[in-house]
Amino acid sequence: MKPFFEVIEHQGSVAYLANEHAVGAWGPGQVAGPAIVGLLAQVLEEEQGEPDFLPARTTFELLRPFVQKPTTVRTELVRTGRRIKVARAEAIQDEKLVASAVFVQYRISENAPGERWRADDSVPFPPDVDSDPDATTWYHSDTAGWTHELEPHLNADRSTAWWNVLPMTADRPPSPYVRAVTTTEWTSLVTNLGTEWVGYINGDLTVALSRLPEGEWVGVQEASHLDSAGIAVGTTTIYDRSGPIGSGMITALNNIQAFT
Repeated sequence: MKPFFEVIEHQGSVAYLANEHAVGAWGPGQVAGPAIVGLLAQVLEEEQGEPDFLPARTTFELLRPFVQKPTTVRTELVRTGRRIKVARAEAIQDEKLVASAVFVQYRISENAPGERWRADDSVPFPPDVDSDPDATTWYHSDTAGWTHELEPHLNADRSTAWWNVLPMTADRPPSPYVRAVTTTEWTSLVTNLGTEWVGYINGDLTVALSRLPEGEWVGVQEASHLDSAGIAVGTTTIYDRSGPIGSGMITALNNIQAFT
């Protein structure tokens, strides 16, 4: 599978250039959110990831249009401790900050004692996914059922999406963490999808994980959508084939003018 980004040299540094299939629907040459957060996640994990720690929370800020230009990503360690480590990443284009991320890792240990309430943990997984090995996406709504195409789901139903994500760069397959982050960016898609397509564009993404996904497929199911005065908040539950692994959250702005 062709990756989202080519690795290039730019002004004496390693840089990334988005391929055409990383481009989204919001504007000419504008890179889609999943590719942006996936790239930042990959570089953060490579440069700041720690053994015996889980990337428990990553918050991405999509600050400016991220376009098909050479992009450098720099990371720095913000805090280190016995149980918590925090790092930051910045994506730079034309000497401007276009996206950033805060990467919070917690040391892995044991569950606290006692019993607690849990939501229904049944997995909303496509029933025949293994019958089509070339498929990389599945979408679900109550009206349309499971399909590979998004268009049948332009309705007001609860939405679910599963993705076997593309590599970010050709030198490595997506790690479990990168798979989780990239798919969770679809929190904006599944919570803002409606009868008139996707009317909101997210300016951020928070991915909270209790464990990393197992296997190639990661899914998100809409947990809530709220909107008022042109501002939306959406949340999802993140799944692998064994059950829920975390939560996603986005805030978004009315952007229907992009389609008019």
